[in-house]
Amino acid sequence: MSKLLWFICVQYLAASGATKPRINVVWFKCTDLRTHDHAALKAAHADGLPVLHLFVLDPFWYEGKTRLCRFPKTGASRTRFQLEALEDLASRLESKGHRLNLRKNVSTAACFRELSNDFIINAVFAFHEICSEELRIQRRVQNVLQESGQGSLHLYWGYELLHHDDLPFDTTKDRAAFKEIEVFLKHVRAISPRPSALNEPRFLVGPEKAVHWHRACTGSLTVAEVMGENYLAAEDPGEDKNPRAELRWHGGETAALAWMQEYFWEEDRLVLDYVGATSMRSLYRSPLNDKATTKLSPWLAHGCLSPRVLYEEIQRYVSEYQKKSSTAQDIRDYKHSGIGLRNPYNVSHRIIRELLWRDFARFGSIEAGTSIFKICGRDKDIPQKRESGASRPPLSTWCWSSDQGLLQAWIDGRTGFPFIDSSMRELKTTGYCKHVGRLCAGWFLISDLGLDWRMGGEWFESILIDYEPTLNWFNWVYACLEPIDPEKIPRGQQQCLEILEASIIHDPDATYIKRWVPELSELPTILAREPWRLSPLGIQWAPKATSLRKMAFLRSFQASAVVQQDDAASHASGAKPSSGGNSFTALQRWRGLLSRCLSNLCALVSGRVLPRHTLSSPHRFRYGVDYPEPVIRPVSLMHAESAEARVRCARAISKEQREDELAWLGRSSQRSSFNNKRRETFLQRVKMNFQAHKALRGSIK
Repeated sequence: MSKLLWFICVQYLAASGATKPRINVVWFKCTDLRTHDHAALKAAHADGLPVLHLFVLDPFWYEGKTRLCRFPKTGASRTRFQLEALEDLASRLESKGHRLNLRKNVSTAACFRELSNDFIINAVFAFHEICSEELRIQRRVQNVLQESGQGSLHLYWGYELLHHDDLPFDTTKDRAAFKEIEVFLKHVRAISPRPSALNEPRFLVGPEKAVHWHRACTGSLTVAEVMGENYLAAEDPGEDKNPRAELRWHGGETAALAWMQEYFWEEDRLVLDYVGATSMRSLYRSPLNDKATTKLSPWLAHGCLSPRVLYEEIQRYVSEYQKKSSTAQDIRDYKHSGIGLRNPYNVSHRIIRELLWRDFARFGSIEAGTSIFKICGRDKDIPQKRESGASRPPLSTWCWSSDQGLLQAWIDGRTGFPFIDSSMRELKTTGYCKHVGRLCAGWFLISDLGLDWRMGGEWFESILIDYEPTLNWFNWVYACLEPIDPEKIPRGQQQCLEILEASIIHDPDATYIKRWVPELSELPTILAREPWRLSPLGIQWAPKATSLRKMAFLRSFQASAVVQQDDAASHASGAKPSSGGNSFTALQRWRGLLSRCLSNLCALVSGRVLPRHTLSSPHRFRYGVDYPEPVIRPVSLMHAESAEARVRCARAISKEQREDELAWLGRSSQRSSFNNKRRETFLQRVKMNFQAHKALRGSIK
């Protein structure tokens, strides 16, 4: 009898299995939400089998919390962006005759177990993962497929600009390639990105090729439904654009392509306004300005826009710009004018470098493994030698703090350091702040507050709208942790001077600070940047040394400080300059004198010379009441006012060149065409700007 029952069960299962449709599955994740340049999508449709397009709203990502601080792993802003991107992806698939199947309230492994019960899975197609949590989920899916006797998981590269298989080194073993960004760039200099057309999907046609899963959720989802108990209405910035924010990102491939079209072609922002997120040192332009960066990072982070498509669009833009130029001589003269402010050749180089920085972080995380989540960072020895030759103490000897009060002040933008607070308030409000703001906030958290840097990393993981695990955690280790001098342990006093210098260089009029810290809007520029100058305790001047080491990617930031602390220290100590016969030293002194005279003159003409520590309306601002006192002892930069004037002078040159660009592009209100006379005038102004550029740079060095 038992044998008969067993035979009947086997026959029933065989019969039911025969009725299961055989399908391919495209497993979409948060890093590939697009239909263009998608190798996994192309491969799934190449077999001719019906295709099920799947995205799993795994509670691990939306209802889970970070390990140390228990922040939501995915905050409200990024959850909303992802839901918008999924809605757009569904719409684009429907236009091709297919459907996006969303599954929620189950883990990814459980979802594939359900799929295995309902279908015969020929193969699953997806993108590669790199970080530990994503790899753990990937392994669970592979185990489910194997246990159920289903097809295998096929993985493809597609998030990066360069293809992993084209790299000239082993990403799992070659540590030297990821020691510094410049080393990585040297290794990949000869590699070109693969054409995006190679991975353009050809969708199968016909209703029988589109699979609708009956378990998929129907109707639109809200942020509160997806986040569950993690959702707090008070912490949700909502769908409306904040009036202080430059942009409100709308998730999806359609919005990404439209913004790229607008920024590049409709407004010519790439040549007129683009600076670049990682442009740290230029006096002429600042990434804090509106339109100074492409703002494409949230779409790139979620794979709504392929980096290869962006690369090709940059090349096409440069080519079209070249066609607009009147003669080859014009191109040559302008391209090699020496200023390098906004010509498209330099612009394209900066954008491509930033795309390669993403690859540096992605591929570097393969080599680093789980070390990017550990307190001491990457498992490699960073060369750190004293003058005596002895090694520096490791960061593991630090007594890392977990002070929740300091952390909350940092998160809320209430540290009493305006440049840090403005970046952190923008981040909390919009889910985004500029690269220089993130770097300064990270340096300040580690070097000055002495907090466990992973707490800052977890906050960024939760709040960033352009979060991707390798880009966040690798950059925290490489760009924030490794530059810190291990000898300079936090002692309750500001040590990182770069946060003050960056404020002068990138925000000389305190416009950005006053936008996000309105309590300081009535103060003069110098006081808005350093309100502790109003303290009755007096001013403590900054020392010459900073707490950051001169790593390769920071050398340009520290090479020619706009604030001349050497001179400041000499004046403060009463030391007299040497009277040696070195002509170069004498030339440097004359340059310094000329720089100070030029700075004071510029400030006088612009009406910006204000008595130090005075207010036009003192009753409007109460130090320590309207804005918090610094959480640690601050320092002030000497000659900050003259440094501001130098930056303003450089910005005036930049503004003049922008007007020339408008004329070049045929958008000046005073032109109809670029005739020979106007061309000569333009080239003369370029040469004059070049000479002014050289003089200004010489006075600063």
